[in-house]
Amino acid sequence: MKRITFSRLHLQMIVFVCLATSVISCTSSKKLNYFNDLPDSTYVKLPPVVEEERVIGKGDVLDISFSAKDQDAVTPFNKQTSAAMTPAPGAKGATPIPAQGYTVDPLGAIEMPVIGKMEVKGMTSRQLKNRLTTMVSPYLKDPIVEVKFSSFNVTVLGEVRAPGTFSLPSNRTTIFEALAAAGDLPHSAKKYNVKLYRDYNGERAVIKIDLNDKSLLYNHQVFQMRPNDVLYVQTRKGSIFKEDFGLFASIVTLVVSIVTLGLTISN
Repeated sequence: MKRITFSRLHLQMIVFVCLATSVISCTSSKKLNYFNDLPDSTYVKLPPVVEEERVIGKGDVLDISFSAKDQDAVTPFNKQTSAAMTPAPGAKGATPIPAQGYTVDPLGAIEMPVIGKMEVKGMTSRQLKNRLTTMVSPYLKDPIVEVKFSSFNVTVLGEVRAPGTFSLPSNRTTIFEALAAAGDLPHSAKKYNVKLYRDYNGERAVIKIDLNDKSLLYNHQVFQMRPNDVLYVQTRKGSIFKEDFGLFASIVTLVVSIVTLGLTISN
């Protein structure tokens, strides 16, 4: 009779330990995995990402070029510097080469050859292109103006593997690209409490992000990064083991107590 009781007790303890281990594993995975609440399906349809035109802001670098049928007439409008190379014997001078882009100053303006200083903050590249085309049309026949952003910087700080400021490709600007540039998050990062600091188009905000929650995938305002966004990832109070050690120790203590009681009863 005593042997049967002891066997049942052992069975109960095994089941209890398995359940406790399962609870700990589930707790850890919920803290570590992205988008835990996505349905268990091989295909999850998401809404299309709304394409928004980027607005020019201070610190942006713009690549602006002019072209027309008369190359001599268009040359003064393009930003140029003298080549650093020494002219070849017999040559009149070094051929000018295109300089770096135009950096938007703290007042939201750029200064261009011939055109002079103009405010561009708050405009899109398309709007600036149309405005410049109108401005040079009296001087150039059939002008072609190209305006492109040559920078898209984001900063990732805190509990990431490689914090810093990164330049992202203009066509890959989601929060995934920003985190990947910083080497992704280690286990010690709080995926459920990431802060996004945004200063864009005259609005400043701090947005809390939960990377465990699928709703982020449906919020294009947050999922899509903006120029000069700053992500700050907080550190968990301890590693996975340290955070779950208290619960695990309690379970082990309880199991030991039950085993001790069982042995006492059996004897």
